[in-house]
Amino acid sequence: MIDPMEHYKRNVGPIEHDELDECEIDIENIGWTLGNDCPYRCKHCYSMSARKKGMDFSPEIVDRVIDQVYKNGAKTINLGGNEPLYTNGINPKNSLLPYIIRRLTEKGIDVGLTTSGITLTYLAKYHPEEFMLLNDIDISIDSPYEEEHNENRGANIFPIATKALELCRDHDKDFTIVTCAMSWNFTEDRIRALVDMARKYGSNVRINPFKPIESKHMATKLEPDQYYQGFSLLMSLCDNLDMTEPTLAGITKLKQSKRCPCGRKSFRIHSITPDGKIPVSPCVYLHDYKVGNLVEDELYDIIRSPQFKTFRRRNKHPEYISGCEGCEILSICGGGCAARSYLYNLHQNGGRSLFSRDPYCPKTINPETVFPVNPNMPDDVHLVHQDYLCTWIGRPKNNM
Repeated sequence: MIDPMEHYKRNVGPIEHDELDECEIDIENIGWTLGNDCPYRCKHCYSMSARKKGMDFSPEIVDRVIDQVYKNGAKTINLGGNEPLYTNGINPKNSLLPYIIRRLTEKGIDVGLTTSGITLTYLAKYHPEEFMLLNDIDISIDSPYEEEHNENRGANIFPIATKALELCRDHDKDFTIVTCAMSWNFTEDRIRALVDMARKYGSNVRINPFKPIESKHMATKLEPDQYYQGFSLLMSLCDNLDMTEPTLAGITKLKQSKRCPCGRKSFRIHSITPDGKIPVSPCVYLHDYKVGNLVEDELYDIIRSPQFKTFRRRNKHPEYISGCEGCEILSICGGGCAARSYLYNLHQNGGRSLFSRDPYCPKTINPETVFPVNPNMPDDVHLVHQDYLCTWIGRPKNNM
């Protein structure tokens, strides 16, 4: 068993292949875990092991973080990673979320929000101006079936999610239903029902394949065949909007692919720690690579830390990943998702290496399902999760 809190005690993620050069730095899209508390206990939560209750935000800390991301060229910030309303404990009256939204938009940074629904409904009721400032919203739904969603979230929250969908639709906001794809919810019937739900409300669909942050998560991981069958079905039901999921880019031979965006195009600001530090990591899922303290350190230096450089070396030199040498689609997939590769290797083999091959490698799996070849991606869509992490976004077809 791997201790998911070990990253609090020491540097865990190894620094590898420092003899290699790295890909370009083009940081634009950032995720920010705001909260230090949450009323829900989602079984698949990926931020629980990277946040502890304690210190709250202050306006001064918020200003410091925002000034740093602005100085380094951020264009979008998604507020999520926890229920973002709870920046300062469970009482929403203490939240600095409206202040954060205003300050970011004043800097010209487009703001997105990922929520179970409760943050959005609160904003719409008590802070309508800040609600309207949001560029787009992702509403998390684990299952289109109400009882399953509530059971996985540990609360009767499905009605709040649908209320949030209605608010987005009625206020003409860009919005997306986001699902973390796991073995139990990425089935044909649930995928079809999810797309139908998105079509009903006028929403996009975004799928994050589950990343096993903790050892116990391996019990609900997607099997490779299920992964490809599910996405093949989704691409038959939806028009593609974004495909930064590297193995999907590989199997579709996507010419626009730039491989895994983590540490190259995007990074994650973690929740504030009990002692008042705000660490940063190249990837939202890899807490092992968190580094620095945005309250004191320059973001410019953090982005150029050994932890970030290791991600960019993997992006530039995927031929150093064992089993990827000589593959004809390596220039497209780049060895797959860095987080999934690292975490599967960690939990299955006990090894820590970013230079591991994606367990969903399309050349290894050789799925029989049908995929489009080099699908066209529209250039008139602007969502904060585009080129932010390894994900897939689609829009339900109207003629289905």
